[in-house]
Amino acid sequence: MKYTWNQLSAVVAAAFLSTALFTACQDTDYPDPQPATGPSTNQARFLFVNAAPGVPALNFFIENNQVGQALQFGQSASAYAPAQAGSIQLRARAASGQLGGVLGSNDIVFRAGATNQNNFSANANTSYTVFVTDTLNRPRPTTANATNLGGPQFVVVTDTLTAPDANTARVRVFNFAPDVSPVSVRLLNPTTNQGAATFPNRAYSNVSATNLRYTNIPAGTYTVQVYTQASVPSAPTTPASTTANVTLAGGKIYTIYAAGLLRNRSLSVGTVLHN
Repeated sequence: MKYTWNQLSAVVAAAFLSTALFTACQDTDYPDPQPATGPSTNQARFLFVNAAPGVPALNFFIENNQVGQALQFGQSASAYAPAQAGSIQLRARAASGQLGGVLGSNDIVFRAGATNQNNFSANANTSYTVFVTDTLNRPRPTTANATNLGGPQFVVVTDTLTAPDANTARVRVFNFAPDVSPVSVRLLNPTTNQGAATFPNRAYSNVSATNLRYTNIPAGTYTVQVYTQASVPSAPTTPASTTANVTLAGGKIYTIYAAGLLRNRSLSVGTVLHN
């Protein structure tokens, strides 16, 4: 078949445009799956928690590898997932359909900067817990050059996994209830009706060094009371949330976190077992 010069030019231009469109449509934000194959001395470990009220069940990914099973609100993974130390992409997406809300069809991605390529920097021989927090409709910040997209987001904390003795549990407490700050938490011994430990003034999503510290308490079964104020009251008052029969086993390490929403009376606590 013979082509005129104009016809040939049109064919070449169409081919070039097709290639350009194909390249532009490829998802360059997500890396090729990279399982942790290096020595364990150069690995980090990640434990995932869905602490975002109203968010659907989530699948979690490290470097585009799905890890574990889908987690509903209030659920945590049963084990840490390994990854090579260094720049790590952490991602969560709806297990079925779209995430919805502000993010719509987008995934939740850890963003250390302006783009999805600004990943989490993982240290070797370090364990992390990755919480999904906030609500589907949290607005995107309006400040200039804001990199936060709004909606649910990741909060990553470092874990210390030195186990206590067989008669002791080790506990820390965070506040991931989006519409109340601060909260204070008391662990009540239901047999003696005495407080075994108090954790005052937990600001929302605050994972500072003070809140990262663990407290040793006697192993046992407790009632967890959440108060929407900066301190635990000394006189008997009705807490905003009460969760009974929380078992804290000896030799184990836990994170207890306030979750849910005060405004719709779903304020509750979640418990993460680390070892």
